[in-house]
Amino acid sequence: MELVWRPLTTADIPAVTALYTAAEAADDTGELLSEEDFAQSFGKADLPAASVGAFAGSALAAYGLVEQRDDPSLVNRVRLDGMVHPDFRRRGIGRALMPHMVDQARSLHLAAASDLPLVASTMVESRSAGHVALVSSLGFTADRHFHEMEVQLGESLAQVPMPEGYAIRPFSAADPDEVRQVVNAAFAEHWGSTPRTTEEFAASFTDSLRFQPSTSFLALDRASGAVIGFVLARYYPVVEEMTGVRELWIGDIGTLDEHRGRGVASALLSWTLARGHEQGYHRAGLSVDTANSTGALGVYERAGFKVARTWIDYGLPVDLG
Repeated sequence: MELVWRPLTTADIPAVTALYTAAEAADDTGELLSEEDFAQSFGKADLPAASVGAFAGSALAAYGLVEQRDDPSLVNRVRLDGMVHPDFRRRGIGRALMPHMVDQARSLHLAAASDLPLVASTMVESRSAGHVALVSSLGFTADRHFHEMEVQLGESLAQVPMPEGYAIRPFSAADPDEVRQVVNAAFAEHWGSTPRTTEEFAASFTDSLRFQPSTSFLALDRASGAVIGFVLARYYPVVEEMTGVRELWIGDIGTLDEHRGRGVASALLSWTLARGHEQGYHRAGLSVDTANSTGALGVYERAGFKVARTWIDYGLPVDLG
């Protein structure tokens, strides 16, 4: 079998989506993506320099996308997203694809952040034995584990009151920059986190069709009126289209360090879950770093969330010589 390797274009989005959907049916990772989702990824990528497709005739056998964050600090952790179609597996294509993406990550890094160390990273669902074996054989190591957690939304969910000295209100269009700064401050010590620029925050939330302001809430310090906590929710239609389950995804939740340990996050989360139930969502989901030092995992477990699957962030330090 002879493959033709070339950069991807936006015309390849349907083929990439179809490949991903076929792979998800085989792998059952729970990560469902639509053409619109891939269009957003393609829109952020430097397609000639940060993408590749392996074609067997007119069939797309594998694809790769390389994404780096704006303004990295300390370490530039560039993400590699790639997939081999189930019909083309066990032929060495993945072993060729990953080094190709690492080379692209190196080129992007040298052009944008050459003063920093580079780590190529890729997320692997823990039950995907073939994927785990591939990245491990190429020298990637498991740097972090993330639980994907779910809770069914129903009448039995407890409504947690906001602690004394704090108020809660819905997110509004007037809040973005203050909220962005609070998000950056709350996540400043989180592993792998980099400050979101105005553009990144808008792309993830305020300008995104996935963002759900009606189920997103802010916690305020009553004395100053300042935002000190947040829960920002999203909705992905493809999940409901493919599973029949209407899921509210908790994209970000956090509290400023000096206000932690008082029940603010628990109250915010309970308000979001209650509003989600009112709006017809069947369940809520979120992802949490298992090594998170803020006690977030306990907050989610007390709210009724249970682990559905675990993702592993594998990293490979890249020689820049």
